[in-house]
Amino acid sequence: MIDSQPRSSRVIRMLLAVLAALGLVAGATLPAQAATPPSYLALGDSIAAGTGGGTYLNDCLQTPGSYPALLGADANLACYGATTADVISRQAPLVPAGVRNVTITVGANDVGDAPVVFACTSDPASASCSDALHTAVFVLLPQLPAKLRATIAAVRAKAPSAHITFTGYPLLFTVSGLPPALQPVAAQINGATALLNSTIAVTALTSGASYTDVTLAFLGHGLGSPSPWIHGFTPNDPASFHPTAAGYALGYVPAVRPFVR
Repeated sequence: MIDSQPRSSRVIRMLLAVLAALGLVAGATLPAQAATPPSYLALGDSIAAGTGGGTYLNDCLQTPGSYPALLGADANLACYGATTADVISRQAPLVPAGVRNVTITVGANDVGDAPVVFACTSDPASASCSDALHTAVFVLLPQLPAKLRATIAAVRAKAPSAHITFTGYPLLFTVSGLPPALQPVAAQINGATALLNSTIAVTALTSGASYTDVTLAFLGHGLGSPSPWIHGFTPNDPASFHPTAAGYALGYVPAVRPFVR
């Protein structure tokens, strides 16, 4: 039987068929590419939200000056006033499985830092100040490690391979620059913050997470210093006792950057 089609035509048809199968000719459909998993996600309270760092972007009082924003986070789920319970129930469920880095700033609201600061700065000698300090250090702080471990477990349940880093909190006061009457209670509040940071650090490091400290970065920039990176108290201002834009940019960003890989 005589082949009616030239050999060259058959070769061309076969070549086109192979190229089409590989998706290399017009009209072929390439396989869909999987979405790239996010590199960095932030969770936590008002510090992670960047409260006090600029214009507020939403009801969580996030700002463009937050350390996650400055470090290029793919998403920031942190919210003003958040506790570990809020991170577990509202933020961790939104963590994508493939995220590589998760930073968390949380714990201060669990131990009642706001009642301590406001009670003690308004009336350092009051019973409400001493009661708030006692409750924070001797009642609430011992409960924090279990809550932090539960927070880590909640994130790991959603993103088992994520590198989790907790941050600490700055000491609010440069005690030597304050009026003498305020120095004793300011030193006590700084001491309570140091205990909070130690608790977070030990719990994180013994639970397979990392910890980064900001105390040294803020040294000499507390309230009472010539160049504070902490907002002073202003009635009804949520930025009170939070870092300034400089505090986030020059205090938090250098401390967190090495942990966002």
